[in-house]
Amino acid sequence: MSTSRCLFASMLLAGWGLILGCQASSSKRVKPVEMDAVDSAFAMLSQETVSETVDTVAADVSPAEAWVEVVNTDQLIIFYPRFATIDLVCQTMPNPETDTDVLFCCEAAFTGELKLDFSHSNIADPHVSGGKWYKGYTCKANTGAFMWYDGTWRFAKKPVDLHPVAEKKGMAFCQRLLILDGETQPMWQRMRKNKTQYRALCEVDHRLCIIESKNVITFERFLLLLEQQRVTNAIYLDMGRGWNYAWFRTDSTRVEKLHPLIQIPFTTNWVVFKR
Repeated sequence: MSTSRCLFASMLLAGWGLILGCQASSSKRVKPVEMDAVDSAFAMLSQETVSETVDTVAADVSPAEAWVEVVNTDQLIIFYPRFATIDLVCQTMPNPETDTDVLFCCEAAFTGELKLDFSHSNIADPHVSGGKWYKGYTCKANTGAFMWYDGTWRFAKKPVDLHPVAEKKGMAFCQRLLILDGETQPMWQRMRKNKTQYRALCEVDHRLCIIESKNVITFERFLLLLEQQRVTNAIYLDMGRGWNYAWFRTDSTRVEKLHPLIQIPFTTNWVVFKR
């Protein structure tokens, strides 16, 4: 029996000694041989950063012309999509070749079980996709939600009722809330030194952006870097090898991929910015 994906996420957020009950209730598990193959693929990968990919964008696409503005700092990469709307796409990741209205997409909510068959019940907590509300499974690691409806966005603490978002044909997902209204949210002591490459959906100067660390850093360091960028709101986005694969469109002819070395079949949902 394999360990659930969201259990891994709980370990990442709270440390190995504190498991947050973020495991999906489904008893169906992926076969151990499949997990062994994925683990082996992870082990074979060398440490990568996204800075090499994004630097090529800055070289020949001016910020004024880019559909997604890219800002590099010493330790962060910041993506500002020039979007018209946002959605939570579930089951199948948008295709850069055919979904030409998509500007940026990346993993959003945690996925529970490592399953090949899709179910909304395998996505952490209530969520709204395509204007429809889905229950998901209970994930105690999540402390907040991001919503988009009526042409604007909102970050909020849990509990929050997402039914009104669905009634307005918007989108929403739940995750770990990092910063709300300029205040960094409490974190457990064991979380502070956890190391990975972090990504978050943020608001800076009344603009939405995706901020990612260029390298593996501690959770405490990532929050400090967000504070230094004067982030007023931030919510975690799912990461990890294979889960961190994302892509964005620089203009009508060019797509840039982030962490493309491995793509896994267990991903379930993506926050998507559209033109």
